[in-house]
Amino acid sequence: MGPSKADRILDFDTLSKYMSFPTSVIILLTRRSLNRDITVGNTLFGLVSLASPILVVDRPRSIAIGTPVSLEAAASRLEDVTIFQENAVHSKTAQAGGVVADGTGVQAGADAKAIEEPQKEAPSIEAFDKFLEEYVTPFVEISDKIDPLVAEQAKLFEKALLEERKFLQAASKSAPVDASSPVFQSALAPINEVIVKAVEVKDANRTSKFFNNLNAVAEGIPALGWICVTTPVSYIPDYKDSAQFWSNRILKEYKESDPNQVKWATTFIRIFDGLKNYVKEFHTTGPSWNAQGGSFEENLAKASSSAAPAVPSPPPTPVSGAGGPPPPPPPPPASVFEAKEEQQPTGMNAVFSELNKGENITAGLKKVDKSQMTHKNPELRASSAVPAKKTVPVPPKKPASLSEKSPKEKKPPKKELVDNKWMVANFENESDIITIDGDMQQSIFIANCASSIIQIKGKVNAITLNECTKVGLVVEKAISGIDVIKSRNFEVQVTDSVPMISIDQSESGSLYLSASSLDTEVFTSSTTSLNINVPESDDMKELAVPEQFKHTVKNGKLISTIVEHAG
Repeated sequence: MGPSKADRILDFDTLSKYMSFPTSVIILLTRRSLNRDITVGNTLFGLVSLASPILVVDRPRSIAIGTPVSLEAAASRLEDVTIFQENAVHSKTAQAGGVVADGTGVQAGADAKAIEEPQKEAPSIEAFDKFLEEYVTPFVEISDKIDPLVAEQAKLFEKALLEERKFLQAASKSAPVDASSPVFQSALAPINEVIVKAVEVKDANRTSKFFNNLNAVAEGIPALGWICVTTPVSYIPDYKDSAQFWSNRILKEYKESDPNQVKWATTFIRIFDGLKNYVKEFHTTGPSWNAQGGSFEENLAKASSSAAPAVPSPPPTPVSGAGGPPPPPPPPPASVFEAKEEQQPTGMNAVFSELNKGENITAGLKKVDKSQMTHKNPELRASSAVPAKKTVPVPPKKPASLSEKSPKEKKPPKKELVDNKWMVANFENESDIITIDGDMQQSIFIANCASSIIQIKGKVNAITLNECTKVGLVVEKAISGIDVIKSRNFEVQVTDSVPMISIDQSESGSLYLSASSLDTEVFTSSTTSLNINVPESDDMKELAVPEQFKHTVKNGKLISTIVEHAG
């Protein structure tokens, strides 16, 4: 049966303006279209009731509602309409669930399987997220209260840890990868890039008021490189000690004036303790891998894409030749506009120039009148214009080379091991920490250094700091002790223990003792402005070394006591 003549043909483009589906048309049947032929493309449909009033047709070219048909003809086509509707509904349901529907329909259970449940993270990743929330988030929040520069560097510190999380997440799902492989090295690149940026913040702002904060983060952030070593638990404390050297300065400076700075210093140092505990529990010998896991490179790409933040697009680059005047040419050299002054001869050249004038040599002389001649005018001789006695010439001064000491020649810095003695000398304004790895048979001699930091790792025999200014010394262990001689504005920090510290002819020094070095004996002579800092809960307590003594003679003996000032 061919299509009947339509009363009206509705174009698909016209209908789509009023429909919410660009690829389908929903036909709502009303009493006006009841018992009429409906032609869709080349297919003729007929409906006899409103029991199923909605017809969904995919991509029809045209729709026509024709003349009334008989009850038998409409009933014969009702089954076709029902099948068409069911197929259309199943197709839409499958597409919504992420499954491509074929023309024959989809099973109802496919929709539920199309939505996958999110995979549960490994316990090590869940613990790392807890570590970030407990230790790192408070540090970023308190940094916002200090200074924008400090906040910027703190966010870089957090970003480096987030990049490290991607690495650990991929490792937990991957088979082991050798640390020397290109895949492993490329995975470290994002972490290293953020670490470099954090250090650059410190280097670019050396005159900042908050340089101690910037230095603390810059010295501590390399601890995130624990994923590259096989003994990460002992790797982290080394960088904690370097960072704590600067955090102790913050505690000392702002102890009474700024509680936010005190909280910042303690919160930052706590991060290293939390990181060490986390690594000790899950990554004792390096990052934990999954022996039955897949490709590390693929899992890392998935972790990076799922957690990659949206990066704003850069502003468009201006197109050359888009209009506007060209920049002005550079100004010509100054010598073009400046008139050169005629140089007058000096020295022996001036003498020969005068002699070469010949008869004109007297042209510049002034004629003297008789009234101005002293030998012809007695009044001038009697006046004070002519002195009665000749003035005694002033003896010449001694040459500067004889009266003043010549400045010392600046020697090149050196750090070398001679037999069993390390020689560290002539370092000045050194930006990086000077590190020495010593052993029990070696002694350290440091001389003529200024504005530098020296760190002694390991257990050494003895350490001497001689004639140094503004030098920070970080010591782990010493068998004999530490000697400080003729030094000014120095700082000595003991992270483990030393039996004795001797300070002679020095001034303005600070000693920082750890909890395990409180039994250290300190000897001072001819020393002023020395303070000893000891740990007290989360802070450092400063103790001043006495400088004033009272001496009395009793029974032929000299008795000395410390003068205490009450008030």
